Amino acid sequence: METWKRYNEKELSHSMAHYLQAVAGLKREKGYARVGDIADRLGVSKSGVTSMLRSLASRGLVDHERYGCVELTEPGAEVAERTSSNREVLTVFLREILGVPDTIADEDACMIEHLVSPQSMSRLLRLTRVLNSDEPAAVELRNSYREKRRVCQDHDVESCRVCTDRCLGETLLQLPTKAPKE
Repeated sequence: METWKRYNEKELSHSMAHYLQAVAGLKREKGYARVGDIADRLGVSKSGVTSMLRSLASRGLVDHERYGCVELTEPGAEVAERTSSNREVLTVFLREILGVPDTIADEDACMIEHLVSPQSMSRLLRLTRVLNSDEPAAVELRNSYREKRRVCQDHDVESCRVCTDRCLGETLLQLPTKAPKE
């Protein structure tokens, strides 16, 4: 099956990851997580939290009894920790290595955090450590990257080792047009 068709088959949705992270954060900060606390943290209704907790419980990620505290199961805690770590690695890579502005780096990392495989994240962490080090080659590479043009100019697609049949840089910088309203 094509990858794009498997997007919705991921173990959890973006919202689920945020709920698990909210529970983990509240447990760390307060020692407990209740429906109202989760609702306040995420800016959602208590009924929405209750509904999501049912879904998370059916997947074995949380334990919750009505009017009680929410507990992460071991798998739930692992997912919360992994997605939180993924966000941190992605944010550092985008901000420190690629030079993406803070708000965009934070937003992009948040959108990607639950989709990336552990294998890819492990390698991205290794690459980030190397590129963010004080090793002379890493410093030289970072400086070279920052000095290069951000847009391809007079780009020869045939001699580029990245682009195939079109200049990817020019394509990526085109702003999307708004779809017409019906």
